[in-house]
Amino acid sequence: MNNIIRLAQNRAYKTGLRIKDGEEDYILAENEYLVLGIKKYAYYNGYILKKTIYPQAYDYDINAYIVTLSTDETNLEPGTYFYDIALVRGDNEMEKIIGCTEFEVIRSVVRRDEQC
Repeated sequence: MNNIIRLAQNRAYKTGLRIKDGEEDYILAENEYLVLGIKKYAYYNGYILKKTIYPQAYDYDINAYIVTLSTDETNLEPGTYFYDIALVRGDNEMEKIIGCTEFEVIRSVVRRDEQC
């Protein structure tokens, strides 16, 4: 499965994240959550973006957690970054959902901060 994210600079981004436990969809317990982390290089200490996804983000119509990034959150310099997603269990143990994967930001022509 290809989990590479490719998005346009300074554009809202929305996707669904489905977690499988064997053949069944995994639904987070109330005391669990997901963490999306984005870094320029995987080995850097600091995050460019760190986002928490709570159980309430689950959409039963598409059987997936909705992950959204705002225009401000995607206002990054074009280039390749890296992300992963971890499940944080109630006892604070972490489990890999998506391992270290490319996150590509492509250049945009029209920018929100420009005046018409």
